[in-house]
Amino acid sequence: MGLDRAKVEDVFRKLGEKLVRPTTLCVFGSTPAILLGQPTRQTQDVDVWFTQSVYDSGDLSRACVSAGVLYDPMGELDPAAVYLQIVRPGVVALPNTFETETIGRWGNLTVVMPTPSLLSAAKLVRGSENDVNDIVWWVQHRKIEMQQIEGAIRAMPNPRHRETASENLIFVKLVFSQGGG
Repeated sequence: MGLDRAKVEDVFRKLGEKLVRPTTLCVFGSTPAILLGQPTRQTQDVDVWFTQSVYDSGDLSRACVSAGVLYDPMGELDPAAVYLQIVRPGVVALPNTFETETIGRWGNLTVVMPTPSLLSAAKLVRGSENDVNDIVWWVQHRKIEMQQIEGAIRAMPNPRHRETASENLIFVKLVFSQGGG
């Protein structure tokens, strides 16, 4: 179980058909890489960065219900449920503004993502094994330079996150120094 490219595209296609108003969702986490070809992940959520997304909450909520997708759920979830998680600055802190890339358009839905270097910097804050593997995937598939990731880390608003991400960057560098990249 988990999200793969076909499942994510199907969710976005259904949402795009059900949305009444033009909507832009800025996705981050694993979803951008899944859409661009990374293998399936053991996650059922699509993380949406609130401050870079443009949508009507009522319209998006109704579209999610019609498409069989949970909208910003709280509490216990069915492990098979696919859901949009609306993420606001807090535990996660991306820069106030940042460059985005369009991933795709489905009906009234446009999906964008932060640049791969910013996605990588954000993953370094947590620095789990999956996060490091994701960053290695981005570096290999988008030819990101370490300097680009370091620049994205410097743009992060939380000093503690910048420090943690900078420290965790060593794990990515180790993978590449051992021939993993």
